[in-house]
Amino acid sequence: MTKRRYGDEEVREIFSLATMGTRERSLPAESGGLTLDELQRIGQEAGIEPARVAQAAERIDARGRLAPVRRSFGLPVGVSWVVDLPRAPTDREWEQLISEFRSTFGTQGKATISGGFREWSHGTLHISVEPTERGERLRLSTFKEDAVALNVLGLVLGGMSVIMGAVVAAAGKPEKALAVLGMFGGMSLFAFGANVLRLPAWARERKRQMEALAEHAVKLLSNS
Repeated sequence: MTKRRYGDEEVREIFSLATMGTRERSLPAESGGLTLDELQRIGQEAGIEPARVAQAAERIDARGRLAPVRRSFGLPVGVSWVVDLPRAPTDREWEQLISEFRSTFGTQGKATISGGFREWSHGTLHISVEPTERGERLRLSTFKEDAVALNVLGLVLGGMSVIMGAVVAAAGKPEKALAVLGMFGGMSLFAFGANVLRLPAWARERKRQMEALAEHAVKLLSNS
């Protein structure tokens, strides 16, 4: 079985957790990806007990990881989070998880079960427990369709401002051409500006919610 490799940011966080409450030690700044065994060896050389490194790595694993963010014109419009589960949830545990999903996102949603695949969804928000080669995985994903539509609208309005402005200018009415450019160009900037202001905060909040749900699921399924 392929061993989990921790990226540079995860390595720094693991050693930060493992050395919490102790004096700082010299640790690798760039690792290029390390296994738990390699992390424990490095930690031991720096005077950190292997058990502390393992505990810190467990906390990182329980939190899961952010999947590549979907973007539109450079702005985040889709957020996904995945975490490996200790085991598959029972029917009772799945109901407990659904209750947590509903509480977090403030909606009833719809739950379905098909063989070993369980899913709870609401619109473009999907949370599923799916079988993998190594066991079970919790996958959380959401997509902000209205943000993509607003970006497309901004692009269309921007194109219209250029085309209509050129047509009016060619007709010998430069003043009206400027007015057309200002009107449609302003609406285009407003559409893009609205997304620039709201999408980063939306993506951060969804990431925080998904991370918390992933930790909750791992903790629930590790207790029994």
